[in-house]
Amino acid sequence: MARQLKLATDPLAAVLAEPREGPVEVSRRVVIGRAAHTIIEVAAVEHVDLIVMATHGRSGLSHLVLGSVAERVVRLAPCPVLTLRPRPGLAGPGAVST
Repeated sequence: MARQLKLATDPLAAVLAEPREGPVEVSRRVVIGRAAHTIIEVAAVEHVDLIVMATHGRSGLSHLVLGSVAERVVRLAPCPVLTLRPRPGLAGPGAVST
């Protein structure tokens, strides 16, 4: 389990800078579990005001077969959810368009 956390935490730290002090409190978490269920559970327990997440933007048959974590979170989250689509051809920092 510690190895899984490290494998998830290191890339997150490289992509997302430490939250800065300011008028908006920002935090990041790495939690092991079923993605949509765990995101929704943590948001409820920690009284989260907003969830921000990227989406693969799948549609059609691939969406039907694979489902969508982002869609489940949007439907079931106890707070608003902001979804961002990746920019085509980019990966890493700056890959998400606003």
